[in-house]
Amino acid sequence: MEKERLRLMVKVCQLYFHEGLNQQSIANKYGISRTQVSRMISQAKNEGVVEVRIRNPFSNEAAVERELLKRFNLRDVIVVDTDKSDTGRSDDLLAKAGAAFLETVFNDGDVIGVMAGKSINKLANELKETQRKELKFVPLIGGWGAEGVNWHSNSNASLMAEQMKGSHFLLHSPAIVSSVETRFLLMEEREIQNVITMASNANVAIIGIGEIAESATFVQSINLNESELSSIAIAGAVGSICTSFINEKGEEVAMDLSAKMIGLSGESLKKIPQVIALARGAVKADAIHASLTGSWVDVLITDMETAQIIIEKEKIIGGK
Repeated sequence: MEKERLRLMVKVCQLYFHEGLNQQSIANKYGISRTQVSRMISQAKNEGVVEVRIRNPFSNEAAVERELLKRFNLRDVIVVDTDKSDTGRSDDLLAKAGAAFLETVFNDGDVIGVMAGKSINKLANELKETQRKELKFVPLIGGWGAEGVNWHSNSNASLMAEQMKGSHFLLHSPAIVSSVETRFLLMEEREIQNVITMASNANVAIIGIGEIAESATFVQSINLNESELSSIAIAGAVGSICTSFINEKGEEVAMDLSAKMIGLSGESLKKIPQVIALARGAVKADAIHASLTGSWVDVLITDMETAQIIIEKEKIIGGK
């Protein structure tokens, strides 16, 4: 009896896995119920009669993703193998992966905080309309300089809203002002208050991570002078996130400069349920590592090279 049961189980599995018949067709063929067919297939898997193999073309990326998840307790990681692509192509591949991920994250009525940056702008261009309704996109920081570029926080929020048929809001303020007193006066403006309050209540934040260097986009855009850049470095900053500067432990530093910036505070950013960072490049590795160490990020989207640098750095720090 056991041998006949096994024989039927094998025939059912051959029809199901090799010939592509559905469970009802197999049930009709042998005069048994669909439930019995389903149970046979499950038993075949449990008893080793059937072995399921998944041919994963992304196995290398998956292994690195698991390593990052384990080491930094992240909610999710997406590692893109850009291989030997040039910088522009690598950024495009990262943006496509990020857009595909975001389309699974958003829910009806979500408020999405959006950071400035070229990588965020590329991601915005890759977004497609979904069935999500009443999405609201709000900037996380004021304008980075006076130059009319298309990757200010306002511009990125506007583009995302256009791509996904949502609405957007504007923060009519520079990212950094001349003094704490000026910031205080601007923060008294109701429209500015309302946008920042909305940003602090976002369900999702989409951010970049900046390195501390003269070549960094945010440094060039907000025209930090040599003295200000030096003070950030002296404070131990290795990265920038929104209006915050962080050291290698992920701790906020250079608070005097942050106090002159208009946008979401670090404390408020950390309270957002899902912070998604899009960042790549060896020059950003220290900044990304610091953001992970300080639990600034819930989801990281990066490339293989950067991910491996971060893992090696963490191994050295952790001793394994």
